[in-house]
Amino acid sequence: MSRALRVVVLGHGEIGSVVARELAAGRVPGAELVGVVNRSPVADPPVAQIELAAAVERADLIVECAGQPAVHEIVDPVTSAGVDLLVTSVGALLDPRLAGRLATLGPGRLLGTHGAVGGLDLLSSASRAGGFERVVLRTTKKPKALVRDWMEPAQATRILDATAPVAVFAGTAGEAVQLFPDSLNVAAGVALAIGGTECLTIELSADPAATVTTHRIEAVGELGRYAFEVQNHPSAANPRSSAITPYSALHSIAMLTRQPPSVI
Repeated sequence: MSRALRVVVLGHGEIGSVVARELAAGRVPGAELVGVVNRSPVADPPVAQIELAAAVERADLIVECAGQPAVHEIVDPVTSAGVDLLVTSVGALLDPRLAGRLATLGPGRLLGTHGAVGGLDLLSSASRAGGFERVVLRTTKKPKALVRDWMEPAQATRILDATAPVAVFAGTAGEAVQLFPDSLNVAAGVALAIGGTECLTIELSADPAATVTTHRIEAVGELGRYAFEVQNHPSAANPRSSAITPYSALHSIAMLTRQPPSVI
C-alpha cells in the first residue's frame, strides 16, 4: 500500500484553518495532515503545532496559507530541503525578489493553486501556440474590501462613498499584487498561466451593489478568443479573500496525491 502524502499547513487563519480541518477529517484521500505551523499558538489544533524546521523534516508537502511575506521567508528553506511547497499567495511569485529565480529553486517543487479564478488550464494550453495579443483581468469587489492604508483620504472616501461602480486601479499584474496582495493573487495566477505579464492588464473596480466578487478574463491569441467569468462569495471572516480559496488548495493537494481524482 502506497504511503500517504504527508502534508503540513503553514498558517491557521481563515484559509489555513479550513485546509487543516478538511485534511484532518480525511477528506482528501491519499493525504495525511502531519502538522500545523503558525506564528502564534493555535487553540485546539487538529494535529500538533510544530516549528518550520520540524515541518521540513516530516512533510512531503508544505501548504502556505499565511500571506506573501511568508512565502519569501520559507521558499528557500523548504524547497532546498527537497520538500514541495504549495502556495496560495501566488502574488509573491511576481515579486522581483523571487520572480527571476524561480527556475533555480529546488530540488523541492514550488507549486501554486488556481485560487479564486478558473480557465487557467485553457489559457496555458493556448499560450503554447505563440502567446496572446492581449489579456485583461477585470475584478469587481465591494468597496470596503478595496480600501487600503496607503490610499490618500480622498481616494478612500471616493471608494467608500461610491453610489455606482468606480475604478480603483488599472495597471500591470506586478503592480496589482503589490498594492492589493490579499485581493489580487488571481492576477499572478493568470500571469503564470499565460507565461508572463507583458500582455496582461489588470482592472480593479469597486461596486457598492456587489454581493459577490467577480473576476472576468478576456484573452485574444493566435488560436482564438477566450472569455471566462467567475463570481465568488467573499470569505465571511475576510471580505478581501474569496471563500473558495481553501478549497482550491485542497483540490491542488488532491492532485498531488497517489490517488488523484479523475479529471477530463
